[in-house]
Amino acid sequence: MRLRASMLGRLLRPGLFFACVCVGIGPALADEPRLDPNVAPTFQSVELNLDAGQENYNGSVRIDLRVQKTTRDFLFHAEEMTLDSATLEGNGGPIAIDVTDAGDRGTRRATAHSDLAPGDYVLSIRFSKPYNTRAVGLYRVLHEGRGYLFTQMEALDCRKAFPCWDEPCYKIPWQTTITVPLQQEAVSNAPVEKETRGASTKTLVFKRMPPTSSYLIAIAVGPLESVAISGLSIPGRIYTVKGAKALAKHGASITPRILARLEEYFGTTYQYEKLDFIAIPEYWPGAMENPGLVTFSDKILLIDPAAASVAQKRSVAMVTTHELAHMWFGDWVTMSWWDDLWLNESFADWLAMKITHEVFPEYRLDTHELGEVNQVMMSDARPSTTTVRREVDSGADIMEDLGLAYEKGRTVLRMTEEFIGPDAFQRGVRDYLDRHKWGNAVAADLFSALSQAADKNLQPMLQSFLEQPGYPLVKVDVNANGLVTLSQRRFLNAGAKADEQVWTTPVRLKISDGKNVQTRVVVLDKTSTSVEVHGQVDWVMPDAGGVGYYRWVVPADMMMKLAENPDRTMDDRERARFLGNARALLNAGEISGDEYLALAAAFSKHPDPQIVAALIADLGSLKMPFITDDLAEPFAGYVRRTLGPARDEFGIEPRPDDIEAVKLLRPGLIMWLGDDGRDPEVRAYCKDLAKRYVEDPSSIDATIAGAVLGVAASEGTREDFLLYQQKFETSKVPADRSRYLSALGKFDDPKLQDAVLEYALSDKVRPTEMYQAVFGMFDTEAGRDKVYAWMTKNYDRITARIPPEFTAYLPYYATGCSEQRLEAARKFFAMPTHQVDGTDANLAKVSDTIGDCLNLREREGKAVAGYLRTAASAP
Repeated sequence: MRLRASMLGRLLRPGLFFACVCVGIGPALADEPRLDPNVAPTFQSVELNLDAGQENYNGSVRIDLRVQKTTRDFLFHAEEMTLDSATLEGNGGPIAIDVTDAGDRGTRRATAHSDLAPGDYVLSIRFSKPYNTRAVGLYRVLHEGRGYLFTQMEALDCRKAFPCWDEPCYKIPWQTTITVPLQQEAVSNAPVEKETRGASTKTLVFKRMPPTSSYLIAIAVGPLESVAISGLSIPGRIYTVKGAKALAKHGASITPRILARLEEYFGTTYQYEKLDFIAIPEYWPGAMENPGLVTFSDKILLIDPAAASVAQKRSVAMVTTHELAHMWFGDWVTMSWWDDLWLNESFADWLAMKITHEVFPEYRLDTHELGEVNQVMMSDARPSTTTVRREVDSGADIMEDLGLAYEKGRTVLRMTEEFIGPDAFQRGVRDYLDRHKWGNAVAADLFSALSQAADKNLQPMLQSFLEQPGYPLVKVDVNANGLVTLSQRRFLNAGAKADEQVWTTPVRLKISDGKNVQTRVVVLDKTSTSVEVHGQVDWVMPDAGGVGYYRWVVPADMMMKLAENPDRTMDDRERARFLGNARALLNAGEISGDEYLALAAAFSKHPDPQIVAALIADLGSLKMPFITDDLAEPFAGYVRRTLGPARDEFGIEPRPDDIEAVKLLRPGLIMWLGDDGRDPEVRAYCKDLAKRYVEDPSSIDATIAGAVLGVAASEGTREDFLLYQQKFETSKVPADRSRYLSALGKFDDPKLQDAVLEYALSDKVRPTEMYQAVFGMFDTEAGRDKVYAWMTKNYDRITARIPPEFTAYLPYYATGCSEQRLEAARKFFAMPTHQVDGTDANLAKVSDTIGDCLNLREREGKAVAGYLRTAASAP
């Protein structure tokens, strides 16, 4: 249902939305000022002359402005373009202005020759520029010899497409007009209102959009194809490059169910006039929530249902749900500034997990997501971590620690939902959206709405987790009289130091007397508190439901009771969290390396494939600190013994009666047994299937295709390498292309590794695929050395292919467990030519990672080596 006309008219009144949210210039770098809301837009029209076959374009913008107080100048954004003319007009007619540069990132200053009194004005600018070639702003892509134009505006890249007020608080109505050659198609956020045709071009006037922030504007041009999304209450299509629309049918088939469930949750219909998707072959994000035209990486959205893996289908469902959740959280209600990016991403990610699990329970997302949570908690345990909600000065730090906004933020929201109850949480969400619809909001607005719905003050809890770095370690002690004492301190990896903090933590206790289990919720808001339990306490599991964003430790005898009979003491999610928690306790020095390996081995016989998947994820985190070359064989034996029961139970060959969870587990099982387990039977199986796949992809189960290609590549020849390369270049299916590219990085032959490093910089590999080509080499310390050396040698070539803000993340190529490589990185990135905003912060995170790894190796290396060698010699 679209908005009623009377309501829409009221909402679109100029100036209604920006005045209360852009209340000050706020924090800024000296050379990058925030825009002054004293002169702010109320409406913007954009006219573009586009041709995907050319390298340049031109256009014009007309921006209605409102001046609040008398001034002579104002700021706006226009980056990497020539302003051919700029005029300002008020009620009294034209006003002469001069436009000059005003800082980095395209900030421009317009200075009038006379005072601008309070009132309404119109700024008109004509401009021209080349298309961007780094897949940001309005950029051009060549695909199979044809030109296409796409956009990616988040975070600060709308200013690279056309002049605008490129900050999220300037949420205004827009209208776009695009002129293209007759043989090309053009789509944008809104439906077409009018089309006129000339001799060689056509002009499409798109309908006026409701209030939208600049980073959500989207455009696509070229010889596009599309399929309809049937079953929606509004028009919807999926657009693709020429020849790919058949691969869009699966996405089209699942979207109506997802949207309907989201509408049910929010209690409102989708608020925009159409819902189109577009699959893009060269695209940095996985997807982007532009209202009316959601953009996706083609390898996520375009799949062949008959040949797609379960993991691919799960990814389509989860990403689609995430982006559609943004239509409410992010688009309908938008953060005022980037310090509240978490309002968009944490919520969309939390709801995506919740709704996808409800609509597609076979994917077991409720347990699968814990692998991502464990990864972010590992990073969040380091002193260099930041906060979910933090002061953002510039584009350099908007995307810093973005994983916190996703995995940490969504886990805190789930913990909050469990604490106050799903019904109260939903009421709070609906109230928040209703109060701020078509406008902007800040964190306090959500805190207030949830607190009112729950009838309790949630601000201390939410602030303690979202505005402080790290998280607590909750320690449980039980005395002989049944008094349970909870204490907290900041969880840190062993040897790390940081200021002590206190969180307001809703600790969910499962307490057993040996026969019965009770659940208690205790709010731990100081360093310690006690809970009196009447009767005997046999064991305590302090994360009932597995929803807490904290780590926990109980006495050793209780830990063993929990582990010895996990089906009796814990549910599926709790068991998966138990393994991740145990691995974290190893990092913190709370348990020893040999104790952890014995504990992990005890879970190897568990019949739940999700538990085995969690075990595999935790095994992966052991390789870097512990498995040096001399331990490769003992570790291979440990892997075979640990995963042997799962192999016997589930098999490495697909079966007709496999449930989805087994299908999701099997690729990891094959890769671990074939690569680290060095299982000759598995390796022979992979070589045989890889050969068949190359000849005919439909001849093997797609679910395991990537795994068998990777295992086979590890012992592959130069002929195999060249064949994979040729298949990568000619593949028409994004998933096939991705599988071959990943496999190219798995060859063990040093000469072939050198070949793939050079190939990654060729025009055969898209800039967005460059990292994927070399990722397989990060599996060993020698491989990491080689990739790091390649990055430093080719620094200029790499940075020329990626968006400028991504340059700050190149220190991550030094990650691993090598002090020597870290020292080299410190010297390399200390050079002024290798420094950009954010480099030092990311290098500090890499330094913490390497320091943790080396400390863990020094502390527990002997115990782990002894355990592995003893186990290897056992009969």
